Amino acid sequence: MKRIRVLEIIHGLAIEGPLGGIERFGIELVRAMDRSQIEPILCALWRYHTPYEGKRLAHLRKEGIDVFFAADWDEAHPYRGFQQARRGTLQHLAGQKVELIHSHCQFGDGIALLVARPLHARALVRTVHNEREWPKRPARRLLLTNLLYPLLFHLEMGISQQVTDNLDQRPLARVLGRHSMCMYNAIDLERFSRAPDQGVRESKRRELGLPPDAPVIGSVGRLTRQKGYSFLVEAAALILKELPAAHFLIIGEGELGDDLQALAQELGVAHAVHLTGPRHDVEELLASIDLFASPSLWEGLPTVILESMAAGVPVVATDVSGTRELVRDGLTGSLVHAGDAGALARAVVETLRDRDRAIILA
Repeated sequence: MKRIRVLEIIHGLAIEGPLGGIERFGIELVRAMDRSQIEPILCALWRYHTPYEGKRLAHLRKEGIDVFFAADWDEAHPYRGFQQARRGTLQHLAGQKVELIHSHCQFGDGIALLVARPLHARALVRTVHNEREWPKRPARRLLLTNLLYPLLFHLEMGISQQVTDNLDQRPLARVLGRHSMCMYNAIDLERFSRAPDQGVRESKRRELGLPPDAPVIGSVGRLTRQKGYSFLVEAAALILKELPAAHFLIIGEGELGDDLQALAQELGVAHAVHLTGPRHDVEELLASIDLFASPSLWEGLPTVILESMAAGVPVVATDVSGTRELVRDGLTGSLVHAGDAGALARAVVETLRDRDRAIILA
């Protein structure tokens, strides 16, 4: 039987930073495909030249997956980078055909449309991983998300019910009778199948300069406005008044890194707030913390909360779309209002002070 050739498009392979959960999901999706029926091709639009990209590229190719970088990331010239990625995709697949193209990112949606005809694609699919598309470019959201995509894509999927509802509520989608599909993200549970090793916990804490017995609140994500880390730093100042030995681990990178460090200095909590930058050992780091905090202002379906749950770490998070579809307040975690550092601090302190409650939530 002839296999279906599927082209999956993600931003890149630098999931430790500056990218994250969306790209990890795209990679795991390709790895999980039934090779007897599907021939997957993974397009990483941009190479960021991080220490881990080459290793991940080699590992995927060793598994028999056709994976390639379309272009180098050029932050100063994003439009030129977009055209280079389009050309790089077509060059890598020159003379080949694919049956289906599936995009997982905003720029990838555009690339999918532009390469569909040369690659003779029969179907175009896009998955929307965030509640707000083009949050800084409302004109693009109007033109692309609201007007063109309902016409040009054969299927649109949302990774949470809220994202799916947003897609279905677009005026043109309603006029055309187009309905999106809710398809929740998944994670590879094998990464968390082993019980945390006490030795790993202790060694990671030593490596990060964390006291062995200190209560540690951790978070993983891009250091952007969306993730709300300024409220976590503000909450840290309040938490330390109740739990003076607490430490805070913020894992990831982004444009707000310096601002967050400055805020920690201003609030007098820099000694307890640790910005680690990008890391490749999230599973081990989750084993070294006592509570996961997600202060996001909006979300799609946060992979890091799925990972924390899989790792058996209690979660305190903001009550935003996507997150509230994962966390049932008081049952599988605690939810607080977004942007409320005081509420976040109270929930963290209550959970850490009540070990039985923390175990139940986890």
